[in-house]
Amino acid sequence: MIKRIFVSETDRSNLSQSKTIQDPGPDYFNYKGIVVNKPWGYEYLMFENDYVAIWMLHLKKDHATSMHCHPRKRASMIVISGKVLASTLNQWFELSHLDGLIYEEGVFHTSKALSDDTMIMEIETPPIKKDLVRLKDNYGRENKGYEGKSQFSKELKSYKHIFFEKKEIKQRIKKKINNTIISFSECTSDYLHNAINGGNKKLYSILEEKVIDHKHKFHFGVGNIFDESFIKEYKDVRIFKNCLLLMLERV
Repeated sequence: MIKRIFVSETDRSNLSQSKTIQDPGPDYFNYKGIVVNKPWGYEYLMFENDYVAIWMLHLKKDHATSMHCHPRKRASMIVISGKVLASTLNQWFELSHLDGLIYEEGVFHTSKALSDDTMIMEIETPPIKKDLVRLKDNYGRENKGYEGKSQFSKELKSYKHIFFEKKEIKQRIKKKINNTIISFSECTSDYLHNAINGGNKKLYSILEEKVIDHKHKFHFGVGNIFDESFIKEYKDVRIFKNCLLLMLERV
């Protein structure tokens, strides 16, 4: 299942009453090679370019992220392993392997791990890490900003951690986490259906450029997640050559 969640009046009302600073300014900190410890587990940056940042979240069973939103960025969430209860202020979803939600800007949401070894991938567009407003939290972090350096660790061997270097992307190196294979591809075709292959076992996301049709009508841009069935809804869907494609595959 892949579902897009749009901002609601409830979201807007709660955001307008938030005490959190909503414009923290640019964040020049380099999160590469850093694990951020959280009360619910930990997260780290797996990939970043000028358009998106891909974060991996490892949640302990029965623990949950805060009910939070990102006023200035979209977040696509994909379950890499385990089961997740994903909730907004208006609805909830039980998600399993390679299910995903696309939260538009300003949508309050939270994720709770329903099983051991739960992992979530979040694709943030644009990459503004401190664009964060916490509404509710089980650990007393309401109205507080992103974690500080006291929660950072460089002891990567103590965590499940992968990162993609530019040379690995060019070489189409694949890396495996539990039952998911992650890889990148630099597209060489104008047509999206030529760039993807593999049927219903794969999910994709465009990490550079955009998707258009033969009339140059825009359909979606970076950070959105989709599968092959989604592409079949369009005729002559095109992409720009040399765009970057993220691929997630079930083992």
